[in-house]
Amino acid sequence: MRYFIHLAYDGTGYAGWQKQPNSATVQGTLNAALSRILCEHVATDGCGRTDAGVHATDFYAQFSTDQVLNDRFALRLNSYLPADITVFRVFRVADKVSARYSAISRTYQYYIHRHKHPFLRNYAVQLYHPEMDWDKVIDATALLPTVSDFTTLCRASEDFKTNLCRVTEARWDQVPMPFGVGRSDHDTCMRFTITSNRFLRGMVRIVVGALVLIGRGHLNKEVFERTVLAKEKFAFGISAPPQGLYLTKVVYPEIEFQSPTDAES
Repeated sequence: MRYFIHLAYDGTGYAGWQKQPNSATVQGTLNAALSRILCEHVATDGCGRTDAGVHATDFYAQFSTDQVLNDRFALRLNSYLPADITVFRVFRVADKVSARYSAISRTYQYYIHRHKHPFLRNYAVQLYHPEMDWDKVIDATALLPTVSDFTTLCRASEDFKTNLCRVTEARWDQVPMPFGVGRSDHDTCMRFTITSNRFLRGMVRIVVGALVLIGRGHLNKEVFERTVLAKEKFAFGISAPPQGLYLTKVVYPEIEFQSPTDAES
């Protein structure tokens, strides 16, 4: 029987989602907890592969077992997991449903703030350059939904057969500081939101890095557009730091999500 786990995690203490030898990862931690509870080897598969230090407020993983799980299984699993991983729900899905391949869209958000703050150092990125031209950033951001091949804006990976993505949303908003930690009620930050049917390795961080360079006047919009359309690589590193990035929404088609106890009927 195939089950989905709906969870969230603080990625600060992990080397990303994907299990790695000699490194703490979200997937490895989740696998260990499930294997201990079910007294069998359990291997999960996630809806994405976040980098080290990247967070997720909406994440799905799948696993299979012959055991019938009840509605209290999520509570039991939470008791075995560390405080930086929270399980919201565990539920049955059809065997053909995949946490990774059945998703039809994912949304990431990236937070940038201006003032140094001790409680944001792991959850947003401080911008040290007050000369930032956000009008140029917003103007360049409008190009993203017109791009189909993101070879320029990703890291090479053998996991992907194509670099084609369908970006349906890309925008910047001025929003309140995360977690309400602004120095005053008027203290705000900039939040980048991007939605696509799929994301490539390092894609969002490279996109944010390029847009910030445009806003600082270090990268021309026309050069950016020409380089992306030519599928060439920039001669300099442009990846933004990981701690400002969150996976915030994963959408699946209209498929039947069952309660664990539905399997007993």
